[in-house]
Amino acid sequence: MDRIDFNGQVAVVTGAGGGLGKAFCLELARRGAAVVVNDLGGSTTGEGSSATFADAVVDEIRAAGGQAVANYDSVATEAGGAAIIETALRQFGRVDAVISNAGNQRNGRFGELTEADIDAVYNVHVKGTFFVTQPAYRQMVKQGYGRIVLVSSQSGIFGNPIRANYGSAKTAMIGLMNVIAQEAPPGVTVNCLFPNATGGRLGGKPGDVRPDAEFLAAAGQRSRHYIQGMQPDFVAAMGCYMASRACDSSQNMYSVLGGKYSRIFVGLTEGWYQPGSVAPAVEDVAAHLAQIDDRTRYDVPRSGLEEMDTVIAAQRRLGLA
Repeated sequence: MDRIDFNGQVAVVTGAGGGLGKAFCLELARRGAAVVVNDLGGSTTGEGSSATFADAVVDEIRAAGGQAVANYDSVATEAGGAAIIETALRQFGRVDAVISNAGNQRNGRFGELTEADIDAVYNVHVKGTFFVTQPAYRQMVKQGYGRIVLVSSQSGIFGNPIRANYGSAKTAMIGLMNVIAQEAPPGVTVNCLFPNATGGRLGGKPGDVRPDAEFLAAAGQRSRHYIQGMQPDFVAAMGCYMASRACDSSQNMYSVLGGKYSRIFVGLTEGWYQPGSVAPAVEDVAAHLAQIDDRTRYDVPRSGLEEMDTVIAAQRRLGLA
C-alpha cells in the first residue's frame, strides 16, 4: 500500500497537550502535516489554563523538523472554537483535518452528580465539538475537502460506571457524526474513534475516593493481558488514518483497545411487523418479543430514511408492497 502522508495539509488537534492528543499531533507532523496543537492546559476537571502543555508538543514537533503552532483557546465557547480554526487559517492558510479530542471528566455516581458536574463535561465534549467542527466544516465545504474525526469513548457506546455525564456526552458524538455525514458534500468525511490508552490527562476530581474502584480493579485484571497495546501510539495509527486522504467514507466507528482494532456499528433487527391500521395490544408485543429481539438477521441503517426502508422491506416479505 502507498504511504499515507499529509504533505501540504493542515491538521487541528484539540486537547493535544498530552496522551492521545499529543500522539495524534506527533504522528500527523511526522507524516508531513502542519499541526495546530490546541490545549487549554487546565486541570483534568476543566479548571484553570496553562500554555505549558501545548508549547511542549510544539517544541517537540519543531525539534524533529516539523511544522506546528500552539493554540490555548477553550473549545467550550463559540469564540474559542472559532479562534482555534482561525489559527490554522492565519498560520497555514487552510484546514484539512480536525481531530476533536479535547475532554474533561467529573466522575461520580449518577444520583450524586451536580448540575455543575454535568455542565462542565457537556460544555467541553458536546458544545466543544460543535464549536470547533462547525467553523472547520464551513472551510472544508469551501475547499471541497476535509476530514473530521470525533473522539468518542467506550463509555459512550458500551457504558462504564460512575461516568453518566461523560458517557452520555460521548454518545452525542455518534448522533453528530450521523447528521454531518448526511449533510456533507463529496470530499468531506466525518467518522468516530473509540480509543483506549494509558497516559492520558483525564481523571476524576482531586481527592476522589474513587467510587468506581471495583470497576477499575476489574479493568486492571483484564488489561494485564494486553497492556503493551495500550500506548497512545496504537490509537494514533487509527486516528491518523481516519484523518487522511485514504479514509474516503463517512459514518465509520472504530474501536482501538489493547492492540485490537474493531468496527462498531448500530444494528436493527429484522423484527416483527404488524400489518394494517390496528395497533397491536401490549400482550401482542410481549408475545412476539423473541422475534423482535432475534439478532440472526439485521440491518445497519445509515439514516432515518434507511430505517424507513426496512418497514417497506418487511411489507414486501409479506407480499403487501
